[in-house]
Amino acid sequence: MSHTIRNITIAAAVVCAVCANVTRAQESGEAPPDMAAMMAQYAELATPVAEHESFKELVGEWTSQEKMWMDPSAPPTESEATVTFRLILGGRYLIQDYTSEFMGQTFHGMGITAFDKFRQEYISLWIDDMSTGMFIARGKADSTGRTITYTGTMDDPLAGQKDIPIRNVARQIDADTQVFEMYRPGPDGKEFKMMEMTYTRKK
Repeated sequence: MSHTIRNITIAAAVVCAVCANVTRAQESGEAPPDMAAMMAQYAELATPVAEHESFKELVGEWTSQEKMWMDPSAPPTESEATVTFRLILGGRYLIQDYTSEFMGQTFHGMGITAFDKFRQEYISLWIDDMSTGMFIARGKADSTGRTITYTGTMDDPLAGQKDIPIRNVARQIDADTQVFEMYRPGPDGKEFKMMEMTYTRKK
């Protein structure tokens, strides 16, 4: 995004915020907001920080060895995928382009990872060509910054279930290895691991 477009976007957001705050100030009898101060605040919130800088470590080509458990008491099915990570919008967002085989069909997916400075949390969004919905989860990093635990809900159309609680754990082991795990409730209501993906950077 160019500086001009970015500034226009920030300005538009600020104008909307100012209008809302002016209206609120008029209704409450308070002093109107400072436009310059609000512009500075929005510019600061739009500036990438260390959490965004860490996205650069994942950029590149990867392979993923995967295990999936449909039933916690049964052995997993195993597969392999190819994954490309890239940055967009000045390094503010990490894009994952994913390709694998599922039931004899080529499966494509795309993930977006963000760090929201205002909320001080990570946001993960996933879409793929086997659905028409989006999976969104929010999470926090541990003290090392290398493990992020996300929570969210997902639907299971085949079972007719909606808003199933999901917990995802993303761990960066080293520069060339990362592990992603997904957990959900089992038939007994207890959480079990339904997916494990081990990413290895292509040499």
